[in-house]
Amino acid sequence: MHHFPARNRLLAGLGALALAATFAIGGAAPAASAHDSVLATVPSNTEHVDLAPATVSMRFTDDIMQLGAIMLVVDSAGTDWAQGEPALDGPTASVAVDPALPDGGYQVRWRVVSADGHPISGTFDFSVGSGASAAPTTDAATPAVSTAPDPSMAASAPSPAGLPVGVTALLGAVVGLGLFLGILALTRRHAASAARTFPTTEKTEQ
Repeated sequence: MHHFPARNRLLAGLGALALAATFAIGGAAPAASAHDSVLATVPSNTEHVDLAPATVSMRFTDDIMQLGAIMLVVDSAGTDWAQGEPALDGPTASVAVDPALPDGGYQVRWRVVSADGHPISGTFDFSVGSGASAAPTTDAATPAVSTAPDPSMAASAPSPAGLPVGVTALLGAVVGLGLFLGILALTRRHAASAARTFPTTEKTEQ
């Protein structure tokens, strides 16, 4: 008695399982590796302050990586008034400002490396003094790979920790490939078993 229908149902089920495992693991990657975003800045975006700040700072939704940070405090002429390298402390990045900062409009242009390993960047504006002019627009190209949300807006809740997108996608591919190879081996084994059970016969010339 042939059992091919049962075997086909088994193979179809395994194939569906392989696809489900691949997409389930791969589909979880974006949520697990969402970039950090800005929670708050000091000064806040578009804030007017009477006196020049000693530092400008940003706070993110997660600890940022201790490399590749850039913070500029640029006036309308393109002069950078930041002093030294940014200081990174957990989810906070800050940079000192030249004490001689004159009244006027300024734009903080920044780039940091998110907790998931991806660079993020953006800008926020503030002005100093009674005769402050509008902050400059961003004309120069920034070294950003992706842009953070407007710092004046509240960021969404931080994403749960997880594997980077590349690792998760690779894991999904490995699971799918393993199940596929298992299906292939099972198919060949059933084919060999069928050949032994139902040998072909040759007609004999009379």
